Amino acid sequence: MKLPHVIRRRVAGIPLSALLAVAAVLFALNRVPPSQPRRSPEPLARGTTAPTATGTDLMAPDPTGSGPQLRTPPTETIPGSPRPSPVLRSLINEAMGALTGDDRLAAIAPLLAEWLSASPADASAWTQALPAGDFRSDATSELLLAWTRLNPDEAAAWLPTSSLLNPESASVFAGAWATSNPAKAASWAASLPNPTDRTAARAAIATTWATSDPTSAATWAAALPSPDRAPAITSAADSWARSNPAAAATWLSSLSPANDPSLVAAAGSVVHHWTESNPGAVSRWLNNLSDGPAKESAIALFSLAAAPLAPTDALLWATSLSDPSLRNSTVADVCERWYDAAPDEFKAQIPNQLDQLEETPLRHAIYQMLYEKDPEFRDTLLRIADGELPPPDPPNPPQEPPQEP
Repeated sequence: MKLPHVIRRRVAGIPLSALLAVAAVLFALNRVPPSQPRRSPEPLARGTTAPTATGTDLMAPDPTGSGPQLRTPPTETIPGSPRPSPVLRSLINEAMGALTGDDRLAAIAPLLAEWLSASPADASAWTQALPAGDFRSDATSELLLAWTRLNPDEAAAWLPTSSLLNPESASVFAGAWATSNPAKAASWAASLPNPTDRTAARAAIATTWATSDPTSAATWAAALPSPDRAPAITSAADSWARSNPAAAATWLSSLSPANDPSLVAAAGSVVHHWTESNPGAVSRWLNNLSDGPAKESAIALFSLAAAPLAPTDALLWATSLSDPSLRNSTVADVCERWYDAAPDEFKAQIPNQLDQLEETPLRHAIYQMLYEKDPEFRDTLLRIADGELPPPDPPNPPQEPPQEP
């Protein structure tokens, strides 16, 4: 039997028991095609009773000896439901008892989605009844993702009335709904009475919306009231910067992030993604920013991101930071990344950088890093700094290839 996509994407790494549970439910669901009316059960002979379906009585021995066969459960269904929800309930209970951790979630997720399509009330009630913990949080996310695909308006009405509404579930649902209808998702988020839930939902909407329409998402996020504005702007900037960091940086500059400490994270996120593609453009952008907390944060992040690519420039940026604590930690981190990426180059060039590291705390930060990484070279660098050893000759610059006439 060919597994549908929602299950095939979870097959890797799932134990055989989980796959058998999924196969069993698909077999049961295919016994009566949804497009055909369900036949009434045959009348029972006098003196006999109907079999019952329980978590341990679904598989019956096969008298022919060809292997276990799925026992047909009672045909009881929720009125109007095309699917046998008792079968789903039984299989989910079996998986709950037989599996743990990610395997259990991977096996239950497609069953829960099928149960939701058959009876939203039963599936959501079962999820609510789970013991509090990581599994209930994960199951709630799977329920909401499936419900958003089936009937987001129904899910939007249910979640605020349930015991499962919290920042995580609000974020999952709002972000998923924003994929298809960001305006309705935004309206739903605005209606949430708890400020923490509302902030999380709006940040998730900004993330999702900015992947398809960053301009609209950015405009919406910038117009939000505090305290939701800054998280939403950061989420929109991060999502936008993944596809077009220059545009995200231009938009962020229009909001004067240098004068708004709440947008420090947004500036740092843009710099992080932009440095990967065009560090020179980031350098020019930083030079045009006004002094302030956002610029300081952006410089620190740029220095770290640029350290493996252009370490001497990154070190120069790090030493330009005005906050002493941030300057010391950033210099040490830049040197550590430089050492990790190219230790021989670091050893050859860092002695010639000591002049720009005149402050004792800056040198101490480097010595402390080398104490763990390379104590022998640390001693050498200390002797160079004290004048006991001459610094090594700077490496020869690469020769330009001759130009053709």
